[in-house]
Amino acid sequence: MLEIKTVDEVGAEKIDAFIMDDNTNGEFISTWKYLSYHKGRFLEDSIVVLEKESQFIRGVMMASVDVDHQKIISHAGTTFAGPVISKKTEIALKEEILDKMFSYYEEKYQRIELKLIPPCYTFHPYQEIDYFLLKRGFSYGITALANVIHISQICTMEDVLTLCNSRRRNQIKKTVLEDLFQLKEKELDKSVWEHMNQNLQRKYQSHTTHTFDEINELANKFPDQIRAFYVETREGEYGAFALVYCFKNVFHTQYLDLNYRFSKQMPNLMLISKLILKARELGYSYFSFGASTEDSGNILNYSLFRYKAEYGGGSILLPLYTKDLSESVR
Repeated sequence: MLEIKTVDEVGAEKIDAFIMDDNTNGEFISTWKYLSYHKGRFLEDSIVVLEKESQFIRGVMMASVDVDHQKIISHAGTTFAGPVISKKTEIALKEEILDKMFSYYEEKYQRIELKLIPPCYTFHPYQEIDYFLLKRGFSYGITALANVIHISQICTMEDVLTLCNSRRRNQIKKTVLEDLFQLKEKELDKSVWEHMNQNLQRKYQSHTTHTFDEINELANKFPDQIRAFYVETREGEYGAFALVYCFKNVFHTQYLDLNYRFSKQMPNLMLISKLILKARELGYSYFSFGASTEDSGNILNYSLFRYKAEYGGGSILLPLYTKDLSESVR
């Protein structure tokens, strides 16, 4: 027999340990430890499915409610979340866990939106959840189109160059051979964060999703998963920057920036090529550039997509499952 409890009833540490277990489809961005940085920005309705007798966690759903209390989202504070279930769970029990979750939400809301983890993020294909959602009447959609590179066969810089198209390959060779820059990993630099926001404002009239204080708080909470890399001149002058999210199977560039004073020397190309090697050194199978789309996947930034595609690799959809409920909220 299964029952539902809240995060407070079960305990955040216990829930986060379940999410971060290698056998689940959970990631650090869907833990309570990560989502709690929002500090009351969202109305939470996260739930935990447990076995009644043993109180063993069988499933977790981190979710938030929209402003008019008619829609549940998994979770508005992160790129993807959705139902988290151990891959070792017997398939009939997986369906029972999902039924328990969605019976709970279907009683309370008029619409459910699930931003699921893309398939390549898990060590092995794991789409039973997708199957049961479609079987239950959910509709498939997308939130973004993202560029990724499969790097399991990458060992050397020559391997990285082989991935690239000819123009990008020649540019990387030039910046690497000139040996003007070096890659360093170190703590977040507030002046670089401000520089990146200035570039975003000038080019796209936008800004970083996180403030410096927010991202610094998260980096201190997750030093192994949130890492900052810089390309600098031999004299220590800033050239390019990447903030990386290290998922279980994917090395993801969450933020990228360039000091345009060095645009002719292309330190950003050295940054990406060296990070691909770093990702493989750390044992990752995929290198992710993130989304090349805006407005929930409806607008493709063609120039951004082309830039990322010049490093090779392919693309993935970030899946969205939705269900509109015919009955009114009871």
